[in-house]
Amino acid sequence: MRNFTTFTLATLLLVHQFANAQHPSPLGDTVTIVGPLQSGTVQMAWSYTALEAGVDMFERRSPRLAPGATLRYKMPKGMLPPKDKDGVPEVSSAAIAVKGWSVPLPLAPDLSFVLPPNDRAKADNAYVVMSRRFPAGRYEHPVAYVRTPDLPPNVLRLGDLRLACEVQVRILKKDMLRERLLLDAKSWFEKGPCEKDKVFDAPAPYDRITYTAGARQQAIPVGGQPTTFNAPLGDDKWPDDTLITFELDGEPAPKPVATPRPLQPPKPFAIPMHDKPVNLPPELIEPDLSQEALLYPATEVPAAAPLPPHP
Repeated sequence: MRNFTTFTLATLLLVHQFANAQHPSPLGDTVTIVGPLQSGTVQMAWSYTALEAGVDMFERRSPRLAPGATLRYKMPKGMLPPKDKDGVPEVSSAAIAVKGWSVPLPLAPDLSFVLPPNDRAKADNAYVVMSRRFPAGRYEHPVAYVRTPDLPPNVLRLGDLRLACEVQVRILKKDMLRERLLLDAKSWFEKGPCEKDKVFDAPAPYDRITYTAGARQQAIPVGGQPTTFNAPLGDDKWPDDTLITFELDGEPAPKPVATPRPLQPPKPFAIPMHDKPVNLPPELIEPDLSQEALLYPATEVPAAAPLPPHP
């Protein structure tokens, strides 16, 4: 995760780049995604089985950590903005695809998605492929977003964040075998990545953060208007039901707005085994997965709010 040392990160990158240099992209030459070519960029593509492993982790752990919560995958921060075509931004699209077949993947307005279950996608080692792109040499997984329903927009729940971290680590371990071995070796000597403080995005810029667990409450004013915060994932003095409230100038951050209609998870998609292959418009090259950077560079992690002291 983001807390890795520079040495560990460099080791991960070298091992993974060497491994990928041995194998061509699994998508072959029949799967393409709509969108203009951009020099110096690579396609966004993620292993279906890795994201499915994250869903499995969510389903197994949510009854304890976040009962009733939902899981969506959000786009990573490294994604490039849409490119204009005749003054109009391109429409973002996604598909579950592998050589020989593809099926559209519904995206929410914020480009998040729910991974639909499908045995063939898993058996064929399919990929989730986006029309948007990364800068060349950069790769990041989608962000696991776990959310308990009916919370105000400016409130997060600590159990949701703990589960989101576990889902994210499960994806990393499933997607990258050699990095998984390094992560497992690292856990012999220190706490796992979900048993210590971790940086998360705040709902909006804020100047006050309040932790509430039953009758216990800790309010912390912060300087400036940070957009991230440290969540005390490994501190058992803050239980899973702890609510984290963000305020700006004495008001909720962000201010409450009309609640949109809940997004319904997509139904399982059917791909008959004898259907003809579905080719998307041939305007882009296949994903280039040869260089993958697992983490955000340290320079991109903003200063976070301090953790609440133990009373």
